[in-house]
Amino acid sequence: MKYDFDEIRDRSNTAKWARASACGAIGMGIADMDFRLLPEVIDAVKACADEGEFGYTVMSGKDYDAVTDWLKYRGYDVPREHIICTPGVLYTARTAMHALTQPGDKVIVSPPLHTPSIATASMLGREALVNKMILKDGEYFLDLDHLEKCFRDGARVLMMCAPNNPTGRVWTLDELKSVAELINKYDAYIVCDEIHRDIIWDGYRHISPTELPELAERTVSAFSTSKTFNMGGFHIGSAIIPNEELRKRVVDRFYSYGHPCARPSTLDRAAQTAAYSLGREWYEEMMQYVRKNIDLALDCLSDLPIHAKSPQGTFLLWIDVSEMNKTTLQLQEIMVNHWKVICDRGILYDTHEYIGKNPHEHHIRMNMATPRANVEEAFTRIRKYFKIL
Repeated sequence: MKYDFDEIRDRSNTAKWARASACGAIGMGIADMDFRLLPEVIDAVKACADEGEFGYTVMSGKDYDAVTDWLKYRGYDVPREHIICTPGVLYTARTAMHALTQPGDKVIVSPPLHTPSIATASMLGREALVNKMILKDGEYFLDLDHLEKCFRDGARVLMMCAPNNPTGRVWTLDELKSVAELINKYDAYIVCDEIHRDIIWDGYRHISPTELPELAERTVSAFSTSKTFNMGGFHIGSAIIPNEELRKRVVDRFYSYGHPCARPSTLDRAAQTAAYSLGREWYEEMMQYVRKNIDLALDCLSDLPIHAKSPQGTFLLWIDVSEMNKTTLQLQEIMVNHWKVICDRGILYDTHEYIGKNPHEHHIRMNMATPRANVEEAFTRIRKYFKIL
């Protein structure tokens, strides 16, 4: 490979590794890659800094072309006018939800789901309605009957994650069409977190709700370079909003929060444009490398009392630990003191109000976007705990 994904770096100053490093553990939690940022982006940021221009900057045609060209490379031809520049995916999801609802309105979340999405649904006086996904033979499906009940009960917005974080589900065209029927029937909207949209494995295809004619006018989709290129520290992203009136509402709400769309920070803009313009080879090699990590992990899990299915998307493994029969706090103690491997606990994806709760734990989420030596050592430790060597 041209790029070195085996490099072990000191990342103890990051959210992912700070706690793990303090207790001598391997950080396999937060969805942050451990790979060095591609050199082309580093060079672009340095060149931008050398220019010494740090006044108010704007997105240029070249910057927007980088976004639309990347989307086209990934199979989705999006008109330039449908795209707005944002400060990131979470900011966009929250801003869009607030723009589409009023205090007292109901917002649907379908756990297991990215924790901030769950929290967003109940912010600023909104009421979260929980539409728990159905688990069948290790696969997750939307509960469409209950979803319709939520809309009948007055829900205005569905918070989606595509592909789903943490389960790795990639939604099919038929599933999205079923959701579209309900969205249109009940005059509702979708706010879709597509931050993992580029991490899709062979045999599957990411379909944005904005690609469907029956959903495009009722969807705000948000994405960024954060997961694709390990650029979570750059606060820049994009949103696809085909509906002009809806797009204006979101832009106006961003402005009310003090963020003028299309005017990102100088270095953020340079980094995003370089990644989308120059990062294809790095991306392709990263996908090959992480796929081998996932296959290795699944092989290591094959004879353990904890199980996982190969994800359809994302670089995350959603591991079933229910046979361990441990509570959340007991499992945390095992990870810290016995495995010495820190993963995210499943409770985080059921509710944002997890502090102090100690239910029977059913899953953990493990991040595979790390040097292979970390994967090998993590499973050596886990297998030693289960006395299978």
